Amino acid sequence: MSQLLFADQPILATVAAYWSRQRRDRTMPDRADIDPLDLPPSIWPNLLLTEPAGPDGSGGENWRYRLVGSAHVERYTFDFTGRTTGEIMHGSYRDYMNRIYATAFHDAVPVYSESVFRWDSEGYAATQRLMLPLSRGTPDKTAMIFSVQVWPSEKPAQPRSISELSRRGDFRDGFFIPLDRESFQPLPAAEMNPRS
Repeated sequence: MSQLLFADQPILATVAAYWSRQRRDRTMPDRADIDPLDLPPSIWPNLLLTEPAGPDGSGGENWRYRLVGSAHVERYTFDFTGRTTGEIMHGSYRDYMNRIYATAFHDAVPVYSESVFRWDSEGYAATQRLMLPLSRGTPDKTAMIFSVQVWPSEKPAQPRSISELSRRGDFRDGFFIPLDRESFQPLPAAEMNPRS
């Protein structure tokens, strides 16, 4: 896995390898095949489990968080388990996240993304995500997204909530890439979404 886009992030690489093993030559693993306890405890705080939650009111889709690791709680500044992207994010940041979830869900492929994670008007940090589709009872039909996220930079002493920061609506520093299920390489037809 040394040539992966996220080869520098062992947490993402470990989750990718686990998803691949649990897939067993299917399009995706079933939710019943995924147990966070199978992964090293150091990864648990970085995990998320999300499912569709209906339209977001602006032509997109909402996604509800069913499992939220403690690293997300710390960095978002609150526990958003049970809440939707439409409730906790705003503007272009919400639109960006909804597009990533929709791509992983509807195309049933892994999606890798990088973006700026903003904490205050002067500070920001990079973040990397890997979103992986799961079925639930019906093979090859996506029902949920299992994802892992890392922040290579340090968290500031007094972060502001992502809900507050994303209200500004000027988030532009991100891209995402759909990946091949077998190799985790960019799909041939996939183009990196430009930073704008």
